[in-house]
Amino acid sequence: MKRLKYSSLFLPNQPTLKKYFKSKNFEDHLYTFIARYSDIIKPNKKYKLFNPTKFSVEEMASNPISLSFLSFICYLIKPKNILEIGSFIGLSTMELSNHLKKNGKVTAIEKYDKFYNIAKKNFKINKLEKKINIILGEALNVLSSNKLQNKFDLIFIDGNKENYKEIFQLCEKKLTKNGIIIIDNIFNQGDAMNKNPQTEKGYGVKRLLNYLKNKKMTKCILPFYDGIMLIKKN
Repeated sequence: MKRLKYSSLFLPNQPTLKKYFKSKNFEDHLYTFIARYSDIIKPNKKYKLFNPTKFSVEEMASNPISLSFLSFICYLIKPKNILEIGSFIGLSTMELSNHLKKNGKVTAIEKYDKFYNIAKKNFKINKLEKKINIILGEALNVLSSNKLQNKFDLIFIDGNKENYKEIFQLCEKKLTKNGIIIIDNIFNQGDAMNKNPQTEKGYGVKRLLNYLKNKKMTKCILPFYDGIMLIKKN
């Protein structure tokens, strides 16, 4: 593929954005600007969060701007059933649950016992446990079993990056006609951009991207945080 023109105008450090606003910490100012005017609230201000782990919310949970984007998509499509692969402490799960149709449900799959238990506590203390069903197990095993009877209007894939391709193939079968799949961390810290990824996770993401390349689907990649991809069947 030929290199596209005007790549210098693509990322947030583009010259046009810095024409009138001068700052050594431009990205910090830009992030604050987006948060302020998109009404973004810090996760620990919006939810009661039980998180006794060595990982901070910022390290492992979806970025606040990514969460805002997910919320907006949910608001637009008004899903009844949502599937999430990889719940961590349940922050994105709770955010997704806020925009369900009446009697809708979020089903989340989390493979680690520790995070599964923390997420369940977070759902309970935020009084969202009736809207969310969390399943403990490996995504590939759960998706291949008979545990998921419904089809889903929205599927958010954010775990088991080594198996992104296989997870996507199974999720595709569980998508409603007009459903959307959103995939997080599509850059995998830049490793997926390498011709030969250096990590298993990067290799897993690359395998999915190569698989999707020739699929007749509507695709869009947005370059915020670690990259997010939207996919819809044609």
